[in-house]
Amino acid sequence: MRARDRAPGRPRGEHAARSRGAAEGRPPGRRAPEHEAGRTRRATAWGRAKYAGSWAEYLRHRLDAFDLITHAMQLAATLLLCAIPFVLITSALAGRSAVSALTLRLGLSHEAAADVGDLFASSVVTSGAVTGMSWVFFLLGGLATAGSLQRLYQQMFELRPLGPRDRLRSLLWLALVVGWAALGTAVGKWLSAGAPVLWWLLNVPAFIGFWWFTMWFLLGGRIAWRRLVPCAVATGLYWTGMLVVFHSMFSGMITGYDREYGPIGVVFALMALFIAIGVVIILGAATGMMWHDRGMSVRAALTRLRRAS
Repeated sequence: MRARDRAPGRPRGEHAARSRGAAEGRPPGRRAPEHEAGRTRRATAWGRAKYAGSWAEYLRHRLDAFDLITHAMQLAATLLLCAIPFVLITSALAGRSAVSALTLRLGLSHEAAADVGDLFASSVVTSGAVTGMSWVFFLLGGLATAGSLQRLYQQMFELRPLGPRDRLRSLLWLALVVGWAALGTAVGKWLSAGAPVLWWLLNVPAFIGFWWFTMWFLLGGRIAWRRLVPCAVATGLYWTGMLVVFHSMFSGMITGYDREYGPIGVVFALMALFIAIGVVIILGAATGMMWHDRGMSVRAALTRLRRAS
C-alpha cells in the first residue's frame, strides 16, 4: 500500500503549510512572516484609529504648539540664574541653609547633601555679603523668576500682559511663596521625621492648592477658579510624582555626576531638576486645559471604566 503523505486526521491545508514551512527552514509551529506582518499592520491601524481625535492627540498638539521643551529649558535657565541666588540669600537672611531644605524635599543622602553643600558658601558668609547693590540684584532675581512663570501662564492661556499690575502681582506672589516655603520647611522637617506617610499625603492637596492660587493670582483673576481646577490638580499630581521620582534617584545622580565631572556635575544634576520642574508646570497646565476644552469629567471617566469592565 502507498504510504500516506500526511498524518490521519490532519487537515490537508495545515499539512501543506507545514511542508512549506519546513522547505523554507522555519521550525514547525511558527507562523509565516507574511501573517505576522499582517497582524502588525492591523494592530498599527487599530492604534492609529484609537489615537486619532483622542485626548492624547489633542494634548500632544497643544504641547507641540506651545513648544514644550524650549519653554521648559528657558524656565530652567531662569531658575538656575535667578531663583537659586534668591533662595540662597533668603535662606541665609533667615538663618537657615538652603541645602537642608533641598535635602528635606528630595530626601538627599548625606554624601549627596555634602556634594551640594560644597557648591555654596555658608549662610553666615552669604548674609554678610548682602550689602548695597546686592539687595537690588537679590530683588531683581526673585522678580525675574516670578515674572517668567507669570509670562509662561499668560502665553499658555493666551492673555495679554497688564504692565505694572503684573509686576506688583509678581512681587506679592514672591513674598507669599517665601512665607509658604518657610512654613513648609519648618513643618515638613518635623512631620517627615515623625510621620513620613502623612507628610506625603498632606503634600498632594497642599501642592494642588498652591498651583491653583498661583495661576489665578498671577493671571490677575482673568481665568475663572472653576476652569483652573483641572490645571491645578494635574500640576499638583505631576509635581508630587516628580518629587517621588527624584526622591529615589537624585542622590545617586548627584554623587555619580560629582565623581565623573567634579563640582560642575552637581550643577548638571540641578539643571535636570529644573528642566523637570519646567516640564511639570507646562504639562500640568496643558493637561488641565485639555480636560476643560474637551468637556471631560471624573464622573464620565468612571462611567467609561465601569462599561469597559
